[in-house]
Amino acid sequence: PKPPPTKPKDTENQSGMNDYGAPYDDYDPNHDYVGAGADDDDDDVYLISQSNIDGMMDDGAANVNNSANNPSSNVNFEDPQIAALPRILLMGPRRGGKTSIQHVVFQKMSPHETLFRLEPTLSLERSLVDHTTLCRFTIQDFPGDYYGEDMPEQAVFAGGPTSLIFVVDAQDEPYDLVLQSFTSVVTRALQVNPQITVEVFINKVDGELFLSDESKYDCRRDIMTQVTDELNDAGIPDGSLAIRYHLTSIYDHSIYEALSRVVQRLIPQLPTLENLLNVLTATCSMEKAYLFDVVSKLYISTDSGPVDMQSVELCSDMIDVVLDVSGIYGLPSSNNSESAAVSANSNGTASSSTGEDGNEEKAAENGEGDNEVGGGDPENPSAYDSETASVIRLSNGMVLYLKEVDTMLALVCITRAENFNRRSLINYNISCLKQALGAIVDVTNLSTSPDAAASTTGKTGNASSRAQQQLVEVAE
Repeated sequence: PKPPPTKPKDTENQSGMNDYGAPYDDYDPNHDYVGAGADDDDDDVYLISQSNIDGMMDDGAANVNNSANNPSSNVNFEDPQIAALPRILLMGPRRGGKTSIQHVVFQKMSPHETLFRLEPTLSLERSLVDHTTLCRFTIQDFPGDYYGEDMPEQAVFAGGPTSLIFVVDAQDEPYDLVLQSFTSVVTRALQVNPQITVEVFINKVDGELFLSDESKYDCRRDIMTQVTDELNDAGIPDGSLAIRYHLTSIYDHSIYEALSRVVQRLIPQLPTLENLLNVLTATCSMEKAYLFDVVSKLYISTDSGPVDMQSVELCSDMIDVVLDVSGIYGLPSSNNSESAAVSANSNGTASSSTGEDGNEEKAAENGEGDNEVGGGDPENPSAYDSETASVIRLSNGMVLYLKEVDTMLALVCITRAENFNRRSLINYNISCLKQALGAIVDVTNLSTSPDAAASTTGKTGNASSRAQQQLVEVAE
């Protein structure tokens, strides 16, 4: 933005302030100085001290939880049902990238916008992720270098399933002080909640220091060695705590892969979902199958086969294509809903080519003549509904197949073209999977008390067994 004009000294405003706020081009992330292109000799300088910020925090003016821009501002986190949900605790040093991770993945902010749109987190921020019934949890974003020392240990670490994500800035060496703080946090957490899962995000592995994979692996190995030594000194023997380390960056798909693995450990129905996908891939001769949260593009479950990062990125890109095309052609027009329905039912093919060898050339077939993309309830139109489906054929002979299976939950399958000829059989098997997921969702919605939650495993297992029997019969 253009710097604001400087008022003459002889005007009535002698406070040195102008009619505008501080411009972005002179923004200091440390909040020690914000000016309008001022020099050392310029009197029109705006100073924002940390005490003023603290005062604003006390007044609640800068509390994000009370902001209208925060989608979780109207959520009552003291509600027993909300408090019983799985939790993700984001901790780490200042400017480690905790808030950027949350905004990029769950609030769809562009990674480049985090450079100038996000300010340092000054208080504990809580948000609710409730896109689909099978994937509901809360996120607690702690300020940098604050680990809840002045809060009761039970309030920070105790409760239901909890995952502690400690974000380390890979570009901020040395890591000694940061890892000492991590050891202290883990020691406190284990005393209160021995079942807590611990994850370490080695973030910002996208700079000039990490141009090669070898440099990234060296950084992870150094951090793992230091953490092991620190935990041994703290009395936590090696092997007693399973800590997983992830190399992450908000500028590529690594952050989605890492958070997907974190969220999966918080889903109690994960074994049932994995069994269902195993049977589906076996009966339909599929290479891989994923259950994706459409909003965050995190896969909450997959079959027991090995996960290929490239295939996950293809499935994630497919979700973007489906949502973009559905948003254009899948919604009825307010002026001419009849013509929009015709557009939604029409067949369309879009091809693109990327890569040096041309192996990434693909053809997207959205809509198969039966309104598979868009449409939905005319009173409440949505770009993603129960009829959403899409097929993308890759040039290497593989096929990507997406089908809606639950609210904001999509099944994305990878199969060979020769195994995709019997699509009616695949659709029937997916419908059986969809019925089993519906039964699991119904049981999950009923499990609002501890007694009900204890019987959830048996009921979901019965639903899974019925679906598996139907799938096997179709294969025979």
